[in-house]
Amino acid sequence: MDKDIKLVAIDLDGTLLATDKKIVEKNIEAIKKIHEKGIEVVIATGRCFNGFWWIRQKLGLEGFDDYSICNTGAFVRRNADGKAIIENPLEKSDYEKISSYLGEYDLQIGIFTKDVLYNNAEVVNDGFRKDQEIMKLPRLKFKDYDDIEGKVARINFMGDEDKLDRFYEENKEALEKDYMTMRNESYALEVLKKSSGKSNGLKKLCEYLDIDLENVAYFGDGSNDIESIKIAGLGIAMANASKEIKEAADYVTSSNDEGGVAEFLEKLFN
Repeated sequence: MDKDIKLVAIDLDGTLLATDKKIVEKNIEAIKKIHEKGIEVVIATGRCFNGFWWIRQKLGLEGFDDYSICNTGAFVRRNADGKAIIENPLEKSDYEKISSYLGEYDLQIGIFTKDVLYNNAEVVNDGFRKDQEIMKLPRLKFKDYDDIEGKVARINFMGDEDKLDRFYEENKEALEKDYMTMRNESYALEVLKKSSGKSNGLKKLCEYLDIDLENVAYFGDGSNDIESIKIAGLGIAMANASKEIKEAADYVTSSNDEGGVAEFLEKLFN
């Protein structure tokens, strides 16, 4: 572990957060400790920027020199004011192309902006409701793209796992000609610009901050973390991650419920 780490990027769900979606206390202490030493600490998440404000607050990451990789890398924002320093929004033409795949499939469409979750159904499904509860964001119903306010970070197809499996199998190849797709939750299929992705957001943020990727440590557990784990100087997988994620990592730490982030940071910086 002889690395000069200048930036630590950490996934939220399944990594920094325990299964109950709370932060293990020793993770808070460890992050504050390295942040006070001048280490950049970056949250890298699939959530919308305003869908984890209380976590940034608890960690003390609210300054003009603090940044978050949001919406699976579609946006990188400054924590103090939410200003986008890197953005890859989906436009109306993208929505029209993506939504055309819906056809007769029994799925809902979710549109995610900085601070609102849009859904096209009268009654939202369980997956959308779960996202809304986790991020504590308002839900608005939309009929067409012109109802959307703010830049669109990602579009989700949402529904039962078996229905999404069939949809993904039948449309994955066509969708991925133009877009990045991500299946990080059983109830959702994310569609983003090809220039999005956590790893692309991490690369661009490091360029912006003039930090080499060799000087980055990245913690993650999910499929949307694997490329970041591979490109970082130190890639750390959680014990609760899949075999594929662990094999891509340089190290495996304890699980999210055991405060694995803190345990590794203490070894790395002490």
